[in-house]
Amino acid sequence: MTAGTVYSGSHWQRYATGDTDEAHAYIRRAFFDVKVRFSGEGRDGAGLRTITTGLADVGVTRLHYSARTQLQTAPDGDLNITHMMTGRFTIARDKDEYRLRPGDVALMLPDQPEDADFDDIDSFTTRLPRALLEEVAHAQTGISGADLRFDSSRPISVALGRHWTRTVSHLTRSVLSDPALMANPLIAGNARHLLAATALAVFPNTAHDRALRAAGEVTPRALRRAVAYIDDHADQPITVEQVAAAAGVRPRALQLAFRRHHDTTPMRYARQVRLERAHRDLQAADPTTGITITMIAMRWGFTHLGRFSTDYRAAYGSSPSHTLRT
Repeated sequence: MTAGTVYSGSHWQRYATGDTDEAHAYIRRAFFDVKVRFSGEGRDGAGLRTITTGLADVGVTRLHYSARTQLQTAPDGDLNITHMMTGRFTIARDKDEYRLRPGDVALMLPDQPEDADFDDIDSFTTRLPRALLEEVAHAQTGISGADLRFDSSRPISVALGRHWTRTVSHLTRSVLSDPALMANPLIAGNARHLLAATALAVFPNTAHDRALRAAGEVTPRALRRAVAYIDDHADQPITVEQVAAAAGVRPRALQLAFRRHHDTTPMRYARQVRLERAHRDLQAADPTTGITITMIAMRWGFTHLGRFSTDYRAAYGSSPSHTLRT
């Protein structure tokens, strides 16, 4: 990814400084408080250059920092996940040391201090608010926010680490490149929840080991309430937890009920509803008025047009363009 092609537009804010104290102040504002133990400037001083934007309460930052720096973090509960592209970066806690190589990803523990040592790095950091993670973890597993803890800076596996970088890269190119998409509450909500769910899957945390609570019984009436809620709110960003609350059942129980009675999940059902709404809009649209497939797909939260076309063809036996023309 190059700053000139991906990070363009007024919604990306740039910052640069050669002053070490100002660089440290930026790190404290953007990520977490730190106690600096050593900072060795290069020929251009601290050499800090950043470009950043936000998706509601989620922050993303491309950062170049040339100064050799050693510090200890003072985390505030939010997650900062870094994909290191070049440079040297080591994270240590007690006797556990994680030396990142280019392409690796790391989580700065949100509840425990760590030592960091980095030099001439080019990285991409995603900051996720604690409240969002607790919401998604509770919807997936029933775990309470107070019990959600992350145990390691390393991803569970190399493959999952790559999954994180692919997810962030896709969202950067398909959503963060367009302010109109970022302002769409359905698209922004889906993107935020995707990042949180991916973080929970990639890094070790107590939600992985938490025994699921007894699912409980979901009555046919409760299931109908859930379906009605999804149907009525398909144009809005909704979560499993919100649907379960509307139905008066637990999120895990709702997921099991959807699998048992509809052979799908609540969120996949919501996607099917949105695909059907897009189909109706394509049937009703007049292409001579300037209505496009992209406009209709984006309205219903489909940011990946290739995937939208594939799913549409599988569901309706023809392409979106054919439906729009006929």
